[in-house]
Order: sequence, then structure tokens, then C-alpha cells
Amino acid sequence: MRRSDRRSGIVVAVALCAALLAAAGEAAGGTYRHEETTTKVIPLEGAGTIILVSASGDITMIGEDGRNDVEITIKKYIRASSEDEAREIAESMGIVVTRPGGDLKLETRYPKMGAVKKNIFSLLLSGKEQSMEMELVLLVPRGVGADVSSASGDVTVSRMEGSVKVSTASGDVDVRDIDGAVEAKVASGCIDVADVGGDVDLGSASGDVTARNIGGDAKIFTASGDTDLNGVVGSLAIESRSGDTTVDGVGAVVYRGLSGSGRFVDVRGGVDASAASGDLSFRVVPVSESDYRIVASSGNVTLRFLKAMDGGFVLKAATTSGEISAQLPIRVTRVDRNTIAGIVRDGRAKVFLETSGGNITIEEPEE
Repeated sequence: MRRSDRRSGIVVAVALCAALLAAAGEAAGGTYRHEETTTKVIPLEGAGTIILVSASGDITMIGEDGRNDVEITIKKYIRASSEDEAREIAESMGIVVTRPGGDLKLETRYPKMGAVKKNIFSLLLSGKEQSMEMELVLLVPRGVGADVSSASGDVTVSRMEGSVKVSTASGDVDVRDIDGAVEAKVASGCIDVADVGGDVDLGSASGDVTARNIGGDAKIFTASGDTDLNGVVGSLAIESRSGDTTVDGVGAVVYRGLSGSGRFVDVRGGVDASAASGDLSFRVVPVSESDYRIVASSGNVTLRFLKAMDGGFVLKAATTSGEISAQLPIRVTRVDRNTIAGIVRDGRAKVFLETSGGNITIEEPEE
């Protein structure tokens, strides 16, 4: 083929692709959008746990006193190439009910997407012809437990007496007013938990974690995100790979941080904390003799006793490059520019503070 022929072919191809793309835009812009709401009532039949599995869409589950069935409100959102196609899709969407092991399992059902296009031209013309989603609102007996999983969508659970387990690949989780334990895991999204009578086990790969008024122990994991806890009656075990941690009111603390600062207020129990990068600050109100081990690779370490521990403690504090400030009634056994060791009162507990690049501060209230 001569060069002029090749150029003509290229021009024609470009013009054809442009026309196809324009047609695809018009096709996508002209799709039909359909919404409808249905309600379904399902008897509980003695089930202790309601299991809900959803592929896409927000979920709200609310416990109600005196209820002995499950009422589901289903909001369907469909986009298709025509009204007939949208209504056909809507009829195929729904909830599948099974009862494995005596529990009640509810699973969303979606039809298969349209047939796969076989060539580039029909693919361009099709655009995003079909999309479908179900938003669920469930009214359930307050006395049951819940196990909710979603591939995509926010999840809200409230007013339940049993234990609650929630997981979502993409979406926020909000759980509150739960008498039992709560487990919530999110791949991408934030977790907010409040007013839980039992233990909590919370984890987010990407997103913040917030918890308030926890009646039991707390276990927290964040790969990327901040953690904010307030009012944990039991102990706390937390791993934070990237993000700051703030805790106000807790029993004993085990903390592992890679990147981010940790600030802990009104700690009633002992502390075992380490951070690769970031400051660590603890204000403690010991209710019994407790040990404190706080180690930072790069950052400042602060331990302030808001109430003196009666039995006292043995202290060792060391920093590679930094200063040490100790305001204590201490009998010093060793001191130099980067180290101080000694005994406070009877020396019944142990306090070990260390940082490679930062300052150390330890204080007690004056008698």
C-alpha cells in the first residue's frame, strides 16, 4: 500500500472510532433509570442469629422490642437500556431465605448482567447499560444476634441484645446500642462503634476507627487510619501501622505502632507499648500495682502519674540522643546524661522507658 493510502486508512479509522465513541456517549446518556420499593415479612421461627449477605447497597438493621419476625424494606435501583429491561431486572432482584443450623439467613439475589458483547463495536456502543443495587432496611427482634456481610455499601446496626458481627469490603460501619460483643472488619472504610456492653474487635485496612463507651475489652487494628477511643471499661490491645491513636479512659494497654503518635489518658492498668516512629504519651491513674514498659525508636516518651502508686516502682529510663526529666521521690542508683535508674518508695512494680531519638519525661504529683 502506498503511503497516501495508509494515511487515508488511518483518517477513516480515527473518524470511525470518534463516531462510535460519540454514539456510546449518547447510548449511555439515554439509559433508563428505575426505582421501586417492596416490603417482605419473614417469621423468625426461633432463630438466634440473623445472617445477612449482600452484594451491593447500604444496609440498616434495627432491633425492636416485642417483634417476633423480620420486616425487610427493599429499595431497588436499576439502570438499563429501556424501561422494559429495567422492570425485568427488578423482578429478578430479591432476597433468598434459608435456615442453616437453626439461624435465619437472608441473601440478596441479582440477575446476571447482559450477555457479553463479542466485538469492540458493540462494546463501545453498550457503555454502562446495566447497573443494579438493593438498599435494605431490616426491623428485627431486639433479642437476636446479627452477622452482616457486604461486598459494597455502608452498614448500620443498632439496638441489639445479642452479639453483632459486621464485615464489608468497601463501606463505612456504624454500630451502636449493643448489649453483646461486637466484631467489625472493613477493607476500605471507617468504623464507628458506641455503647457496647461486651467486648469489641475492630479492624480497618484503610479508614479511621472510633469507639465510645465499651463495657468490655477492646481489640483494634488499623493499617491506615486514626484511632479514637473513649471510655473502655476493660483492657485494650491495639496495633496501628499508620495513623495516630487517642485513648481517653481504659484499663491495661498493649500498643504496637509503626508510624504515628499515641496519646493515652486516664489509664487504670499497666502498659506495654512500643512505636517505630512517633511520640508516646501516657497519663495513668493506677488502681493497683502495675508495670509500665514504653519504648519508642524515634519519638518522645512521657509517663505522668496523676495518682501515686502506693507500692512504688523500680525505674530505668534510657535515651540514645535526648534528655531525661524525672520529677519523682526517687533513690537514684545510677545516673548519667542518657540514663537514670532508681527506686521509688518500696519498688514493688517496674517502670522501663526507652527511646533512641527523643526525650523522656516521668512525673508524679507532689505529696
